[in-house]
Amino acid sequence: MLPTAGEQFDLGRLAVERAWVAKYLEAVADSSPIYTQLNAAPPMALAAHVLGSLIEKLSLPPGTIHATQELECMSMITLGQEVSCTATLSRPLQRGEWSFVAAQFTVVGQGGEALLAGKSTVMVPHSVAQNG
Repeated sequence: MLPTAGEQFDLGRLAVERAWVAKYLEAVADSSPIYTQLNAAPPMALAAHVLGSLIEKLSLPPGTIHATQELECMSMITLGQEVSCTATLSRPLQRGEWSFVAAQFTVVGQGGEALLAGKSTVMVPHSVAQNG
């Protein structure tokens, strides 16, 4: 069963470490030196972490598809920085065999300053969303 619309999830804290960023860059085959030169994390690395944490927290089933991603970067996220992530879910929309669920998320720094915000939409197979 899908969670209630408006439900907020604490997705925890993350220490943005060099090894974690290197693993992400390797996974996406990004060999650009820009992130190393800037001592920064790619915004999509944090978005991927948020989506992965949310899928795990919601126990979304196999067959769930990541459909869309929107990002707004307010500040550069640097290596060694600790961030916290939260997400709020929309009301699921039913279309044919699928339920579409969107999550608005925010990544904030230790001082509460917004660093990254976005929206991820996933498609959950209808039979699973109905029968959970």
